[in-house]
Amino acid sequence: MAGNWRLNGFYDATKLTGLFEAAQRRESCRAFAAAPDTQQWNALLAAADELAMPGARIALGMCDNSLFQPALGSLFVKFENVQRFAAVIVTDGQPRSAVNAGVSGEMFLLRAVELGLGGCWVSGTYRRGQVGLKTQDGERIAALIALGRPRKLPSLPIRRKRKDIFALCPQFDALNSAFKEIAQYVQIAPSGMNLQPWRIKRINENAVTVSVGLPAQRLDLGIAMCHALLALGSTPALFSLSEDGQTATVELL
Repeated sequence: MAGNWRLNGFYDATKLTGLFEAAQRRESCRAFAAAPDTQQWNALLAAADELAMPGARIALGMCDNSLFQPALGSLFVKFENVQRFAAVIVTDGQPRSAVNAGVSGEMFLLRAVELGLGGCWVSGTYRRGQVGLKTQDGERIAALIALGRPRKLPSLPIRRKRKDIFALCPQFDALNSAFKEIAQYVQIAPSGMNLQPWRIKRINENAVTVSVGLPAQRLDLGIAMCHALLALGSTPALFSLSEDGQTATVELL
């Protein structure tokens, strides 16, 4: 494990309170009334630059709804009136960069929610030939986020179809309050293919790990670690990441 993960100290903690609250309001939005207005779009452009961690890039684009209607579209949940999207891009081949892309993309999506917008992660079921964004050598698009003004605002509290907390963390009852908060915030996190692939393990009273089983799920690990960071708030902690990018450790300081 390397304790020098750039997640430590990368984000200004004083600016994360709104994103913590946005995570509670976030739901996967697939039906949109309109595209973001000019003010919202400019704020998203600024957020794409501000929130991207090393090895990750967020690029915004315009589209029509067909981008999110794959050839086998009848097998998937349909999108309606998508006119804007964000591409979450991994800029090199390092395992850590894919995790960083997940952190960055989820921070960005929560910023969109904070602005009154909705969005949805899509990692496999879109028409790649219609993306229309230029990528540099060594870059790859890890996922898209459909963006827009929601056709219908979510009703609070949001009822999500999530795995049971004990399926994600069999030792949940043994966790202290800080780690229980992390587990509950990971539980409400989205994932690229909606598989919720995380496993949370207690190491001792001051440390837990969050892991995924496959290299293709590193993006999802990053999404979970975004939620873990927000759940901690001002509680000091050290984040570490395994060399293969499939296990993150959170250690209270």
